[in-house]
Amino acid sequence: MIKDTNAIIFSNYCIKHKEGVVMADSNEEVQARWGLENEKEVPWDREKGLDASSAEQYRDAILEFISNSKESSAYLMTRRKDGREIMRPVSVFVDNWVCETITQDLQPKTTHVRNDAVVGYLWVGREHRSDWSANDDFRPKVVWMQGQAELIESEDEVNKFYDKREKIKGVGRVHPEGETMYLIRTKPEYLRAEGWEGSRAIVYKTF
Repeated sequence: MIKDTNAIIFSNYCIKHKEGVVMADSNEEVQARWGLENEKEVPWDREKGLDASSAEQYRDAILEFISNSKESSAYLMTRRKDGREIMRPVSVFVDNWVCETITQDLQPKTTHVRNDAVVGYLWVGREHRSDWSANDDFRPKVVWMQGQAELIESEDEVNKFYDKREKIKGVGRVHPEGETMYLIRTKPEYLRAEGWEGSRAIVYKTF
């Protein structure tokens, strides 16, 4: 059935171009190509972002998602000196959207943040989305955040962070006392989340 459908689409494509007229595909053709014969809307309609008013209903749930390491895994993106991005898994403490990550003084991400304050966090859900049944691929909730980072080198400030995290999460300092630790504190400027209302993006620009 899939082969027959693809043959029909290709045949229609050839006919259109032979006549010298490039016509837009019909809704039925788009649905067939994407395997959405039973859907009422084409993919880009289903993936349009929510308006700001509708997106607000998910704000608390998204904040909980990125704050709970049992729900999601976090990755930090920084930029090398030549502008190329690099991403690595990190632990992150989220306090009212502000993201804080401990880093050693000798780690590359420490140098990256010192040279370029623009960073990004990606959170990937640990569970498959219950609303996704198009195929058997793993499809989790995801959140992308971009912001301006501050590299905090003050030992007193770093210790205050440890005290705060231990009080709230029960996790204080985990690195040996002899290691020099800094704190990357990121204030968000842009956030995009997907998985709370189908494939429709949720975007926040104020926090």
